[in-house]
Amino acid sequence: MKPNQRGPKSRFLDNKTNLTHYIDWQGEEQTTLLIHGDMRTSRSFDAVAKNLSKDSHVLAMDLLGHGDSTWLDRGYRFSDRSDDIENFITGTNLSKVHAVAHSTGAVALAMYVANSPERFEKLVLLEPMMIVDRKFQRMVSDRGNRPRTTWKDHDELKDLLGKHEVTSKWHPDVIEDVVNHETFLNEDGRLDMKWSSSTLAWEERENDYLDLEPILKSISLPILFVVGETRIGGFEKAFQLESSLQNMQTVVISNTGHNMYMERPEAVAEVIRKFRNSSRLPSRV
Repeated sequence: MKPNQRGPKSRFLDNKTNLTHYIDWQGEEQTTLLIHGDMRTSRSFDAVAKNLSKDSHVLAMDLLGHGDSTWLDRGYRFSDRSDDIENFITGTNLSKVHAVAHSTGAVALAMYVANSPERFEKLVLLEPMMIVDRKFQRMVSDRGNRPRTTWKDHDELKDLLGKHEVTSKWHPDVIEDVVNHETFLNEDGRLDMKWSSSTLAWEERENDYLDLEPILKSISLPILFVVGETRIGGFEKAFQLESSLQNMQTVVISNTGHNMYMERPEAVAEVIRKFRNSSRLPSRV
């Protein structure tokens, strides 16, 4: 595999009413699309994208309300997010896509593919929620009600991420990417994260509930369901589905949690590559 020497390019898709920002890693061969979850951006995938772009054309999109895509006041229900992905796929005229998505983004991707599978080859779902109920949505929405945490500068944020119980497990390169690319200076001159609090608003999440199992059962494309080792107990249903769905398999990423692609990006990239190339995958890496 030859390393991609051209580097990532920042691009925008004009949707007439808004802009979708994405990073084009300019690799060759088949297309791999990376989609983030809540409170993240395309740049959280940089370490994975850099690896995959050795032998794939990698694109990583910012969902609306995140990163450098348009921050809308409303429009963040699962159906809206699914439409957002569809608009990007059709607007860029992608086909034969190997799609990789995390958490909320993975749920939205599965919803879209269940209705329109024709542009996709395979799906890698990184811990999509199996059940989204009122309790879950209230918990996530409550995060948006808290005052936004900001930092004096990049060094202060980097220091915090390196010491925090959760983020200290992120790969050092990922911490650098988050600090340098997922932040902006707000109107007070403080460093802030690139996601809109509107994405967590209760008005967007009330009654936006679902059960992922029937959605997964309706998809005939090959599905890889990836779980972090510390989260196995919450995904018993996914492991049960693996035994009943011929097109679905699961992989556990050892020594990781929900953000496994940020903790062990090389391992996750290799799992994606093997799945894409139909190579044999172990049940745990």
